[in-house]
Amino acid sequence: MKKLTGLVVSGILLAGAVLYGKGSGVTLTSKSYKEIVVTQNGKKVKKLVDTKKVLPGDTIVYVNTVNNNRNKPVKNMVLNNPIPKETAYIAGSAKCERPCTILFSADGGKHFAVAGEVKIKTKKGTRVARADEYTNVRWVLKDPLPSGRHVYVSYKAKLR
Repeated sequence: MKKLTGLVVSGILLAGAVLYGKGSGVTLTSKSYKEIVVTQNGKKVKKLVDTKKVLPGDTIVYVNTVNNNRNKPVKNMVLNNPIPKETAYIAGSAKCERPCTILFSADGGKHFAVAGEVKIKTKKGTRVARADEYTNVRWVLKDPLPSGRHVYVSYKAKLR
């Protein structure tokens, strides 16, 4: 197996997240981590470490942080994140620390639906996409993001 180094990994793993919200003063930070299992006090615990070196089969955790630096709440906030083609989304791993709707796409972000309802066109018709076929994840915040507050959204994917 070939090891990937930091320079290569940064292009693969820090997929560009896109934030849709009204007005400036909203910042977005995207980071990726490798999830490893370590033994602490006789128990196996998951830990996040730097993604400088990753191998096929490694689990990568993508974390986006959105900060509202405005003097008023941000309404109708939507965060889109492409899933790098070198990875496969892990079913059920998308999280949002605030109330939100999580949607997925399997066609590069043209159409979104909730998990289990994402469709793929095939030669024989249309079928439900598997989680590893998702190309994008989208978080739609249900409530405005208050001034001076932040929200974390994340998902996991396996390096192919």
